[in-house]
Amino acid sequence: MKKGIDRRQFVGGAGILAAAGMVGMLAGCSQPQANGTGGDKAVDTQPAPQNISETHDCDILVIGSGAAGLAAAVQASELGANTICIESQSIPGGNMNGVEGCFGVGSRMQQKEGIDVDPGTVIRLEIEQSQYRCSGPGYVDMVHNSGENIDWLLDNGVTFGQVDVDKGDILVFHRFAKGSGGKDYVPAMVAAAEKNGVTFLYDTEGTGLIKADDRSIVGAYAETKSGGTIQINAKSVIIATGGFADNEEYMAACGLEPQSYVIGGVPGHDGLGHQMGIEAGVRDNRGNSAMLAALKVPTTPGYYENGKFDFVIGVAAPFAVWVNEKGERFINEDFTAVNAMSMTLPIWRNERTYIVMDTPMLNAFLNGDSDAQKQLEDAIAEGEILQADTLDELAVNANIDSKTFVATIDRYNGFVESGTDLDYGKSSEIMMSLESGPFYAIHVIPQVNTSIGSLQTDRTFHAVNEDYEPIEGLYVVGVEGAMLWNNIYTINVSGGCNANNVNSGRVAARDAFENL
Repeated sequence: MKKGIDRRQFVGGAGILAAAGMVGMLAGCSQPQANGTGGDKAVDTQPAPQNISETHDCDILVIGSGAAGLAAAVQASELGANTICIESQSIPGGNMNGVEGCFGVGSRMQQKEGIDVDPGTVIRLEIEQSQYRCSGPGYVDMVHNSGENIDWLLDNGVTFGQVDVDKGDILVFHRFAKGSGGKDYVPAMVAAAEKNGVTFLYDTEGTGLIKADDRSIVGAYAETKSGGTIQINAKSVIIATGGFADNEEYMAACGLEPQSYVIGGVPGHDGLGHQMGIEAGVRDNRGNSAMLAALKVPTTPGYYENGKFDFVIGVAAPFAVWVNEKGERFINEDFTAVNAMSMTLPIWRNERTYIVMDTPMLNAFLNGDSDAQKQLEDAIAEGEILQADTLDELAVNANIDSKTFVATIDRYNGFVESGTDLDYGKSSEIMMSLESGPFYAIHVIPQVNTSIGSLQTDRTFHAVNEDYEPIEGLYVVGVEGAMLWNNIYTINVSGGCNANNVNSGRVAARDAFENL
């Protein structure tokens, strides 16, 4: 029997907590009006937009059609809820278009392969990685629901190819058959939702929530690309807007100034979902937000374009030396082996960061890849990778103090010779001295794809207010409402973010349906 084991020896029996079944009929009720007259609940003093061009009524409104939004829409419509899903972009999918798979424990695929993974071990690992600042009950729900969630995706036409460890350590990553959620997840889930009667409104961005006088949420306003204003009356609203990584103001509030990073991922994460939540009284969680981020060498191809210097540079060259703009070493360069998503954390405080290699190191990193060699040459031409025959010359080219830089490399070479890194404790097994020119200084910056966990939620993904009380009729799912990662995203348990997307969407839709 194949086991879900790696060098850390994670073993044990699989377990699944089955999701609770739901019964009941939709209860009819009158819808609120924009002017506060009529309906069961009058609209709060929050001013309604003028010149509303369209009005729609539904049971459940989903704002955003990424992984979580689609999961919520399919689940709600399966239960029989009249569901509308709006999307600010012209196509569905959001971040899902760049996702490669999904975490799961106890799925049919794993059972067929004889893969056993202990859920408690997985949960403990994730909680430890988060420094005990994440939601323990949230992890219990996500992990124990994950196997059944994978099976549900399979039943809805999502295609997976294999189970592997991806960038983690445990056999829990269900890899999409074609390698992309944009190909394997999005079309199948949209088809399933449409089959169940979900109405999709594209090029339609949510701009504000409709509040009743008891402060519950009873719908939303949206703007179309053509400039029209839509009012959508709903018994529950599920925000699934995918984070605020494109919003410079919100990113700056997290301590990340625009000049210190670049944006990756897909467009549309402008923070309006977060803003709508805050205006509705949701507790702001930005101070604990994690960033799905990796290293990038500017001007080089992206990860999904086989970019050798995008993400990969942060994990595949632990033998290199990292220095800041002063020429100082500042980290044990093998630290990303514990958690690849930690690669950007130590460089935020730097004005500039360089990964320094000599020719043998660079050749080991390129590994004879002709595309990577071309990327290297182009980056040298663009001035993002600096090349020099001597360390002194390299420091001058990088605008680094030559004396400090050379002393740093000499000290490091001494540690290699002695077999002990007295400064940062780097493993001697991967330490290589820098001796053979030409030498290279590879300029790296953080690339942020997604912010995670900006609006606080409870165990059912109800949005909560400043008193931690659920706001009736309002849910936040996906990365926007994730309470599983504070300050750092963990990737050892690969596919966890997407598993949260699916789980949160389903849980919120079920709860919303029960409360209709």
